[in-house]
Amino acid sequence: MSKKLEIAVIALITLCAIHAVSGRVVVGVSADYTITSVSKNAIRDTFTLTFKNTGKNATRLNLEVPISLFLQNFTVRDIPSGHVSYTVKKEGNARFLILRISKVLSPFETYRVVVEGNAYGFLDSLGNGVYRFTSVEYPNYFNSIGIPVDSIKVSVSFPQEFLFAYRATSVSSNSKIYYNGLNSVERVEWNFINPTTQVVAFIQFQRIPNIMAVDVLAALVIFAAFLALFYINYRSEKKYRNMKILFSTPWGGNIVSTIREMFGKAQKEILITSPHIYYTDWLTAELKPAIDRGVRVRIITWPSYERRMFRNVSEVREDRKQYFTLKRFLEMFPPGTVRLNDNIHAKMVVVDESRVLITTANLTQTGLWENYEVGFKAENRELAEQAKSFFEMVWNSEDTIELNEKTIQADEAWRIIMERKKQREEQEE
Repeated sequence: MSKKLEIAVIALITLCAIHAVSGRVVVGVSADYTITSVSKNAIRDTFTLTFKNTGKNATRLNLEVPISLFLQNFTVRDIPSGHVSYTVKKEGNARFLILRISKVLSPFETYRVVVEGNAYGFLDSLGNGVYRFTSVEYPNYFNSIGIPVDSIKVSVSFPQEFLFAYRATSVSSNSKIYYNGLNSVERVEWNFINPTTQVVAFIQFQRIPNIMAVDVLAALVIFAAFLALFYINYRSEKKYRNMKILFSTPWGGNIVSTIREMFGKAQKEILITSPHIYYTDWLTAELKPAIDRGVRVRIITWPSYERRMFRNVSEVREDRKQYFTLKRFLEMFPPGTVRLNDNIHAKMVVVDESRVLITTANLTQTGLWENYEVGFKAENRELAEQAKSFFEMVWNSEDTIELNEKTIQADEAWRIIMERKKQREEQEE
């Protein structure tokens, strides 16, 4: 419902003034657009006028509000109800919705009128999956009749598609962008305080395949196949016992409590793989006593640079959270405890070649306490030995480097790892 309040003087409209307002009534305008289909240029529009009596005396609101009408199958309601009626009139090729409001506003009372319907024509396709959304809202009408507009708020909500993501390439000022868990734009909001002239909400965006979603789906398929394999073995061979599927919900902590239990029972060895390890106080607090009682701890994790491709060392960007984790490890653990590999994706804990935990959760605040995660726990020597074999393969890989005061630096770690990969590729040729 763009340009809703861009109202020229229309002969069809008779305006009744607000009685005895003396600046005590203000209005807020909000336009909430929900994109239901980008390809079909379909949007659900919710337009709200919020009147508020800021004075200590009751004030009668008695007026007609003309709104340019761009909606189909629309509804009009008010809160509290029973104080608004409407008609639709045409002026040339334009349609106008005439809201007739008659309401006594008690001191400090808030009254809302909501117009909702399907809108078309707000999205422009620029080709190659690029689109542009534009909305223009006007405070001029209310200002002209002596009702100050205290704010105009505009929001655009994007479809949440698992296999596709939305990326903002350009956006107008006063905007705030919100992202979902798959790093796709979820909503964009604009907030204009006490506007005196027209305001513009503009965003240009792309609809692209969501690589993160594909990775998650692939990981789930692999993990499901992994679980299916062990389920079949469990049914066919009674020797696979003491296995359990772990479910971790936000703030549930089932996986981290299992890890703590495994650490507490360790007598000889703890092996850990996790790409990201953030907020390490709980981890170091659990591992340090094990190390002090003679348990050998080894950890494989990601280096201190961001998880993306770099063309040369000058482009390398540091992951600050991972850097602080590695720094903490250097301070707390004996030399040789931690190695770095930028292809590690497994999340695994193996204890004493007899207990194994494989999980989707990174050892981070998000993975262990905020996400819905799943894990597979087994107290089975044969499975634990297989898991350890995998760990040793990565630990001894040419691409894996030891954490020290030199390799903790993002650019240095990247340089060394890239040189090793290049040497291996040359040898294979």
